[in-house]
Amino acid sequence: MSTEFLQGLLGLTVGLPVLSLCLLTAGLIFGLEMSEKRIHQLLAGGLSTGFVSVSFLFVGLLFGFLSPFSVDLGTVMSAGTYHFDLIFHLDLLGAMFLWLTMALVGLVGAFSANYLHQDEGFIRFYWLLLAFVIGLEIVALGEGLDLVFVGWEVLGISSTLLIAFFIRRPEPVENGLRAFAAYRMTDVGLLCGIVTLHHFSHTTSIAALDHLATSTAFAVGAFLIFGAMGKGALVPFTPWLPRAMEGPTPSSAIFYGALSIHASPFLLLRVAPVFEHHWGLRGTIIALGLITALHASMVGRTQNDIKSSLAYAAVGQVGIMWVWIGFGFYQIAALHLFGHTILRTWQLLRAPSVLHERHILLATIGADLKPTGRHLERLFPQSIQRWGFRMALERWYLDELWDSIALLISRFLLRVDSIDRRWSDFLEGTGTPSDKTKPTTTVPEVAGK
Repeated sequence: MSTEFLQGLLGLTVGLPVLSLCLLTAGLIFGLEMSEKRIHQLLAGGLSTGFVSVSFLFVGLLFGFLSPFSVDLGTVMSAGTYHFDLIFHLDLLGAMFLWLTMALVGLVGAFSANYLHQDEGFIRFYWLLLAFVIGLEIVALGEGLDLVFVGWEVLGISSTLLIAFFIRRPEPVENGLRAFAAYRMTDVGLLCGIVTLHHFSHTTSIAALDHLATSTAFAVGAFLIFGAMGKGALVPFTPWLPRAMEGPTPSSAIFYGALSIHASPFLLLRVAPVFEHHWGLRGTIIALGLITALHASMVGRTQNDIKSSLAYAAVGQVGIMWVWIGFGFYQIAALHLFGHTILRTWQLLRAPSVLHERHILLATIGADLKPTGRHLERLFPQSIQRWGFRMALERWYLDELWDSIALLISRFLLRVDSIDRRWSDFLEGTGTPSDKTKPTTTVPEVAGK
């Protein structure tokens, strides 16, 4: 099969969501009214065609009919030894993630047409959904880590805006900012890993990770691990995930239960060669995964709403995927990612009807359901059980930890702002650097305090 044909199929898969987003954006800019039906058709048409194209590529790579290939769209910019290249590479792992993107986002888009019918944010939701697709496509196909970083940022921005989707209430906006802060903090690690890779190898290509010196590979690997922790909601960055459920149910399903949170183990699978010869890095991945799985299992048992329970169930499974990757079981991790993504999307889409079905079941049998099976906590004495239950109810006090960190950072930044104001006044001749005038800005209230 000709390379041009395969490149055309990949271009169709990537290009149609971009075209749909451009058409939707043009309508917003020029004030063209688009009906809900037309908006839904625009998304469905692009994703359906892309799904057919990527299905052919995925099946071909899976059964060996096709070989991995690349599409080079040239250099966007260059500065000294650095050059930003638009090179997309499709292999089996990327094709799997791209197939999940097209299939599940298409499903969520169809579900959302009725769920958000006549909602004032209907067009905004679909615009963000298309941006999310484009971000995932770049993460799945980027040949260089700098290009992957672009998609990573699009994912972060679109998911933050969807958490804060209901902008008329303060809680969603606050929770969106919490998620954005966690993303920003860990994205610094990913950026540092890219800079370190380029400094020592003069390229940001993922293929260059195979040829790094031992010490350099260790540094790059450590940065990439930290960079993957935020979107995967690993401990101690878990608190943003249950708060993300403030967004609409369709966004909860596709972002925090399915594709966005699974971008974390996907990134580790993409850069796995950098961990191969470093048991310290692999041990770190295993430890983080085990702690996260334990935390999610404990806390998830004490939640009193279905979406929070599913959120902790999802992050617990992501922790187990990290364990697989740490031990080098990459195929098992990929299969786990594939199956869990589909399962969690289905569960979250059904979340609004679960309680209704439970009420019907209880009314039918005339009694509450009793716990079944043998539980692990019964192996521990009562004192440890009570301590563990209290810790789980308080979510390991991670929310309080992050509130304290946010307060310290706020005070530090306000102090820097005060110093900057005094020096500005001094340079303008209206004050002195030693002026003790207090800044007009006040320390913001921290949620939960």
